[in-house]
Amino acid sequence: MEHHHTLRNIGIGMAAGAALGMAVLAPRQKTLKATAKKAVRAMEDVAENVTQTLGM
Repeated sequence: MEHHHTLRNIGIGMAAGAALGMAVLAPRQKTLKATAKKAVRAMEDVAENVTQTLGM
């Protein structure tokens, strides 16, 4: 159960960081979309690494 809470908290933090990064660093619409895609890819990579590490 602790792993579930940890993964959820990691996901919330990453989503908040991505949203903040998009709001601050991406003033243009095109740049915003590119930043969003990069953030999603990064979150997918981190989630995959965490699940592999935890053996899920």
